[in-house]
Amino acid sequence: MRLFRVASRTLALLGPERRWRWAALVLMALTVAGLEAVGALLIYTLMSLVGGPGSAVALPLVGDLTDVFPGTSQETLLVSVALAVAGFFVIRGVVIVGQAYVQARLVNNAAANLSGHLVRGYLAMPYLLHTQRNSAELVRNSVVSVNALSVQVILPLAKIIAESVVAVALFAVLFWTSPLATLLAALVFAPLIWILLRVIQPLLKKLGRRAQTAKTESLKAVQQALGGVRDIKLLGREAHFARVFLDQRREYAKTAYVRQALMDLPRALIETTLVLTIVAVFVIAVIRDGGTEGLLSTLGVFAYAGLRLQPSLRGVVQALNEMKFGAAVLDDLEEDRGQVDEAIERDRHRSTSEAEPFELRRELRFDHVEFGYDPDARPALQEVDLVIRRGEFIGICGPTGGGKSTLVDLIAGLLEPTAGEIHVDGRELHEHRHAWWRQLGVVSQSVFLVDDTIRNNIALGRPPGKIDEDRLRRTVRRAQLEDVIADLPEGLDTHVGERGIRLSGGQRQRIAIARAFYREPSVLILDEGTSALDAATESALVAAIDELQEGRTLIAVAHRISTVRRADRIFVVEGGRIVTEGQYSELFERSELFRALAQ
Repeated sequence: MRLFRVASRTLALLGPERRWRWAALVLMALTVAGLEAVGALLIYTLMSLVGGPGSAVALPLVGDLTDVFPGTSQETLLVSVALAVAGFFVIRGVVIVGQAYVQARLVNNAAANLSGHLVRGYLAMPYLLHTQRNSAELVRNSVVSVNALSVQVILPLAKIIAESVVAVALFAVLFWTSPLATLLAALVFAPLIWILLRVIQPLLKKLGRRAQTAKTESLKAVQQALGGVRDIKLLGREAHFARVFLDQRREYAKTAYVRQALMDLPRALIETTLVLTIVAVFVIAVIRDGGTEGLLSTLGVFAYAGLRLQPSLRGVVQALNEMKFGAAVLDDLEEDRGQVDEAIERDRHRSTSEAEPFELRRELRFDHVEFGYDPDARPALQEVDLVIRRGEFIGICGPTGGGKSTLVDLIAGLLEPTAGEIHVDGRELHEHRHAWWRQLGVVSQSVFLVDDTIRNNIALGRPPGKIDEDRLRRTVRRAQLEDVIADLPEGLDTHVGERGIRLSGGQRQRIAIARAFYREPSVLILDEGTSALDAATESALVAAIDELQEGRTLIAVAHRISTVRRADRIFVVEGGRIVTEGQYSELFERSELFRALAQ
């Protein structure tokens, strides 16, 4: 029953797509089992013909071949039977290889589809969830854990089905040829397998959870080490970060070699028990019959069936142990699959409900908005009321940690208020956030670049053949990138390296600004998006933004107060509240905090 529950959970995890293929796998297993049974009978018959006296050439279900083919010599009949047996085993081998191919293809394709589904779902999850979960855990689940699932759960399930059917078929043949010896073998093997499972599986379950934890921690360690390599080198902490990673890899290695030893234990015991059983059959036959006459055929079929049964029994036990080790993987993926399906379904529903435009035609309004990342902690923003009208240039400034970036993320629709409401022209923003995102151009202080060309980073996500070259040129000019591009041998086709490491901070930020301009958005948000630029470049960029702003709404979080000097209104944020607002000259006169920020 436990096995059926695991099978049911695994099928549910893989999704309903093309489940008939799993039924085809069972049908192939039954076919192979039938071939194995016929093969064992043929070996028994061949041994009987070799060891039996007289001139009869008798086959099961057929009878004496000398009666079927009168006038044919015994030698010819025996050679013909041997060749037929050889031909059958060639066909059997082809079918077994075909089964292995289909099984491996089905399992690996299922794992690939699940991995893709998880990544799609992770990307569809609310932004807040990404602030609460470590990316190493998501990478582990979508890549490492899915691979482990295919090896430790899906493939073992397929093996259990295939090998169990084969084992039953071979035991049936053995019981037909020698009931007493088969019962003896069953009495020996059944308790042995039960003991092996009872002893090994609890240990493997604990090892599986330890392995999952070690995978996550090792991925986290290497991501942090490589992501912060510049600071790590300057601090001289390379040895520390390498040691942290090595400790986690050693922990994972320990789970791997202990698991391998536990996996190999059943093979050694089953092989030894099989040989002892065959010896026991021989001894019993000699004592009971007083000789070895007629024993050749029985030992022959036992030897063949034993050779074939040994990997089947070992495979079933090993597959059950693998599944116990993979229980932690199944638990983790099962939990995430539910969240992923919900996120994808919400996206699918919104994609159909957000087909109409969602432009800022009049105003964006905050009504008593509050937001907290942790329900038990003090809110990051509280009692926020503001109105941003279409076409305005809005500045946001305030001390570090005051809530500026959280406010911008709420305006962008990345975060949903924990209290209060945000409306765009009277419609609730969060219910239409995907349509809202199509109107936005956002430049963050932390620049995201992919390891690709400058061209593909500006038109991020657009296939190369669908990039508007005229728009790209205008974007490069407005973002003050023309001189940078001219100095590069490959121009726009220059690769920026991982996270844009081959470019300066200012160049990376200008590419991010160009990306926002390329969308030609109706609402442009600069979240300290000019912080890495020198004063001259920033001044030229502000002029370009003025040119671009006609008919557009601009919201800028100020790194330098001079950036928002020409803003229609400036909101000053402190302690999670908007403490004052007004134009630059007004605020400079009446707000001590603003004067301190402006200096």
